[in-house]
Amino acid sequence: MKKYFEQFKFAGDYYLRILFKRELARFLRQRYRQGWLFVPIPVTAETATKRCFNQVEGLFENVTLHKVLYSKIKSKKQQSLLKRRARLQTPQPFAITSQDQSRLSGAKVVLVDDIYTTGRTLYHARAVLKAAGVAQIRAVTLAR
Repeated sequence: MKKYFEQFKFAGDYYLRILFKRELARFLRQRYRQGWLFVPIPVTAETATKRCFNQVEGLFENVTLHKVLYSKIKSKKQQSLLKRRARLQTPQPFAITSQDQSRLSGAKVVLVDDIYTTGRTLYHARAVLKAAGVAQIRAVTLAR
């Protein structure tokens, strides 16, 4: 998986998303049948410009994604380059647009991401969604 992500994310081989996207969509549809919103973890504007894609959106492109989270920070040190302690100390990078705030109240959300390492990214996203009134939050990642 390490080699896969090096090639997919960091070398920009976007075509590699097809290896898992069908199975990920099938899993989500079977496990979360009705009423769940699939929310991808966003990347910073700098990362999107550099890679030209959001790897999470690519992996989960076969399901309807609700892009309610956005990255408040313009640039950050790449998570994969940080040690565990540094990852756990990262400040809240996410926010929700005001137009999505009311839509999320009482909603059921499945956060989708590519890799679960320390869980800090998902915990940050969860905190923002809870503050917006989301009733239930789950997470699905390709790798851990």
